[in-house]
Amino acid sequence: MKARGFTLLEMLITLLLLGILASISYPSYQQYILRSYRAQAVTTLLELAARQEQYLLAEGRYATSAVELGLSSALTLNGRYQLQLSASIAPHSYLLLLTAQGPQQQDQLCRQFSLNHLGQRNPGLAEPLSCWE
Repeated sequence: MKARGFTLLEMLITLLLLGILASISYPSYQQYILRSYRAQAVTTLLELAARQEQYLLAEGRYATSAVELGLSSALTLNGRYQLQLSASIAPHSYLLLLTAQGPQQQDQLCRQFSLNHLGQRNPGLAEPLSCWE
């Protein structure tokens, strides 16, 4: 009766191939995760802008804090973005700014997102508008 199984060499070659595939695919996976959190940041900014417009209709001015918009005092998206809200009562304007923090700082291209009362994306930031796609 002949013994069936794998030799040690066959097992090592298989492990080597799996290691090569993992080393190639893992960086792509990391970039995919960073892009997915980018999309969440964009969605959050657009939602906050809509809340600002609703607040303007109800109160006659833009909200000056995240609490007035019904959020916690310091909004973070899964520990990846920090919200800063600045508003001016006199000219009726606001600026929403999300800044990457924690693991999202590995995203070299799109570390900040901003949106103002005119709907302008990333005013005054170096980040490209392609970050919003």
